[in-house]
Amino acid sequence: MSAEPPKAYLVCVGSELLSGQVNTHQAWLSVRLRRAGFDVIGESSLPDSVPRIRAALKRALAAADAVIVCGGLGPTFDDITREAAASALGRKLSFRPRLWKVILKRFARYHVAVPEENKRQAEVIDGAEVLPNASGSAPGQRLEFRAGGRARSLILLPGPYSEMSPIFDAVLPRLAARHARGAAAALTVRLAGVPESVADERLDPVRARHPGASFTILASGGEVSFHATARARTAAAARREIAEIREEVLAAVGRWSVGEGDETLEGALGARLRKAGLTLCVAESCTGGLLGARLTSVAGSSAWFNGGVIAYANGVKTRALGVKPSLLARHGAVSKECALAMAEGARKFAASSMAISITGIAGPGGGTKAKPVGTVHVAVSGPGRAASARALLIHGPREQVRSRAASAALVLLKETLDAL
Repeated sequence: MSAEPPKAYLVCVGSELLSGQVNTHQAWLSVRLRRAGFDVIGESSLPDSVPRIRAALKRALAAADAVIVCGGLGPTFDDITREAAASALGRKLSFRPRLWKVILKRFARYHVAVPEENKRQAEVIDGAEVLPNASGSAPGQRLEFRAGGRARSLILLPGPYSEMSPIFDAVLPRLAARHARGAAAALTVRLAGVPESVADERLDPVRARHPGASFTILASGGEVSFHATARARTAAAARREIAEIREEVLAAVGRWSVGEGDETLEGALGARLRKAGLTLCVAESCTGGLLGARLTSVAGSSAWFNGGVIAYANGVKTRALGVKPSLLARHGAVSKECALAMAEGARKFAASSMAISITGIAGPGGGTKAKPVGTVHVAVSGPGRAASARALLIHGPREQVRSRAASAALVLLKETLDAL
């Protein structure tokens, strides 16, 4: 049996988080903390309020071994995380002249005057270690102390992802070592083309065979990710168990597996295309470039992605992709026939080995009784075989229809590659 895992709590600061902005830090940090052996027991998104941040930090520090705070380390009036954290710990803030010189040197690169209010970024909680920020002017801070007979850690991180992520990746090994209780090993398997409920049913026996491990299954945008963490007294034992879990997971859902770890569906497909010496292009209507954006988000995609056409209007479908006006008149733009013609036309237009097309009604208007909102057709044209198409009816708001349509198109590409 392994010891109880250390507990972590996330606090994200910023009134914008409570005004409609999506908090992506929570998911990013949680995955890395789980992989490092932590049990993430909670998360709070808070407005820019010293009393509320102070109260939340006191609760979090009483419940968790490590508390990670994101945001509120900038120079403006509403960047108050330093003050709130110092108050929660009953410590003072001290101005660090050397740190201020580092900040001034950073501004000097851009030949701009430094506002007086930026001096606040050189204020450090007594006893804290400064965490250098190579991407911005707001340094992080790390505090270690004991409370309730246990070691505690408080990590303050800047809000922008480009600044937060490298600082956290640098400090995580020390954080994990300080709070280590045994060892942990983690696994993430990404699935596509399968409903979450079906994947969950298939994976239930795996969970039953490993009662000491922790599992999470998440669905988003038509894809499913399965997370497992094994804990043991030694690293070797944890690795052995996670290897067993991986083998069992792939035996249960392997035909839907598209990648592991941080690998995305589009990244996995790009690697397959490159290995096979194939190129790809897209023709998009209702997704308006979303599919192309996902494919080109993969580093090195220029080796296998040729480009695409956003054929929103029927005239563009006809002129750029060669879709016949008679086909559109007979079947409509949202049809299997149109999707197939778009894929074939795109492949010729971009001189690609393969092409994906999407046409549909994303809503909220435009639907009919015969073709309601959410009606989508995707098609793939590939070498040495006839193009294939799939009809979908996707429920939900406009962005969900678009996102799930793009994922469905990529799943059809995967199945086409499997059959080559």
